[in-house]
Amino acid sequence: MPHAVDETERRLEIAEATLRITEQRGANAVTIRAVAEELGRSTAFVTNYIPSRAQLMFNALDYARGLWVEERDRASAAGEGLDRLVDLARWMCGTNEHDTALRSLWIEVLAGAGSEIKVVMDITDRTYTAFQESAASANIAHATEIADILYLYARGFHVKNVEDPVSWNDDRVNRALTLLLERLLGTGAHTPGQGDAGTAT
Repeated sequence: MPHAVDETERRLEIAEATLRITEQRGANAVTIRAVAEELGRSTAFVTNYIPSRAQLMFNALDYARGLWVEERDRASAAGEGLDRLVDLARWMCGTNEHDTALRSLWIEVLAGAGSEIKVVMDITDRTYTAFQESAASANIAHATEIADILYLYARGFHVKNVEDPVSWNDDRVNRALTLLLERLLGTGAHTPGQGDAGTAT
């Protein structure tokens, strides 16, 4: 009797190989052939599960989606109201494992603007909703606009961190974020909460 193939496990292997290539050589280097070589497999093995280059990137982002949600919830779980909003902003302006590679893939997918963009929009919309909810629960004036500003600031960081990671590093961006939080939220808002910094989205 043939051994049952776990498609989820195969897609996970391909996603991890895609991330390794992106981390080592950049998103431009992601191809079906490169992923097959990274796995020590044939291109037919890869295309049996992932039929195109665009879907290779989609698969890696889809794999990361659940991890991002878990990290975001952990980073902002300790605080309430204003503290949660600050924790969420700091988490969005930090870099953890794979974040730079995933940001590169995110930008590559946006540039292609294919049907795979839906997974990026889903991740983006979920995180933006968290900003809106946190700002609203903090009972601050102009909560919607403040959520917009913080979210756009974090997204701008993600793009610049891919374009020039040396200049636009976490330290530089968080120094500016501290000032932004102080101006938007008032005295004491600069104090980091209990959450760990770092995300892609």
